[in-house]
Amino acid sequence: MWWKLKSSYESLPQSEGKAGGTSTSAPWFTHRWPRSTVWLGLTNLVTLAVLVYNLSPIQSRTDFLQKCTESLSTISPAFEAVKYKAPEHYNAEFRQTNKWRGPPGTHSNDVDIAWHEIELGAGGIRVTAEELKLLNMTDSPEMPFHKVPDEHGGGYLAMLEVFHLLHCLNSLRMGLFYNYEHYQFLDEGVPDENIYSHFGESDISRKPTRATESDDTDHCIDMLRMNLQCQGDVTPALFVDPLNNPKRRDALPNWSSMHTCRDFDAILDWNKHGPRSVRWRDAGPNPSWDPSVEGAEPPFPPEGEKEEHHHS
Repeated sequence: MWWKLKSSYESLPQSEGKAGGTSTSAPWFTHRWPRSTVWLGLTNLVTLAVLVYNLSPIQSRTDFLQKCTESLSTISPAFEAVKYKAPEHYNAEFRQTNKWRGPPGTHSNDVDIAWHEIELGAGGIRVTAEELKLLNMTDSPEMPFHKVPDEHGGGYLAMLEVFHLLHCLNSLRMGLFYNYEHYQFLDEGVPDENIYSHFGESDISRKPTRATESDDTDHCIDMLRMNLQCQGDVTPALFVDPLNNPKRRDALPNWSSMHTCRDFDAILDWNKHGPRSVRWRDAGPNPSWDPSVEGAEPPFPPEGEKEEHHHS
């Protein structure tokens, strides 16, 4: 299983000393080597390991990185989906546009769809009771972990952190001062017809973000801060001299640095179509949810029907 340790360790046998005590030195290690010889040997071993890694086939390096991932990361059932791409430069041209970033001051349905697909649109996953214990998480009688109905696979509902953080980033995008007026009219729990009708049958009962609510914004900023500090990317970003701009005093950063990235598309595909996948609508409601209470979130529409979008 993915949470099992791959190897075990045993103490080496100890040899008895002359005084009847024990010695931690191996019986065959009786010669004291010169310090320079020891360091030379260690250096050669490290050099050999680096050469083997750099000269090995791409697949071998990928396997090496995946084993390191499992050893150094918090346990996750998604390890099987983690694949590493060949080192490549970020495409960080300052004024570029892409599927998640339109021209300044514009608002595109296509951009909103692209963001939705890599955050809440990815859906949730299910973890088992045994995996829950290994994640070292505890709940309380007032806030128990949510169970997925047996007819939809059972287990406990979870969300990969990457999609939560992308949801936070999308919330901040919508809440920026030049986007604020465009998104602020989204009603609580009700996607706007003009923006989100293109999602068709929605897989979430709430709008993708509370872009204008300060509590959510502060939460998202702090989550991104914690994640960035936790990951601690130490890749050097170089600076360049803008020789054609005599007004510019300082060098300019070039953010298109080289990175070895995980294959995000593979993780997204595993999350949406793998054996652990669960749609939000299939995860089941909070047991205490009462749709008759004023202000309660509405139920999902029947399968195959679109949600009604309106302003309150």
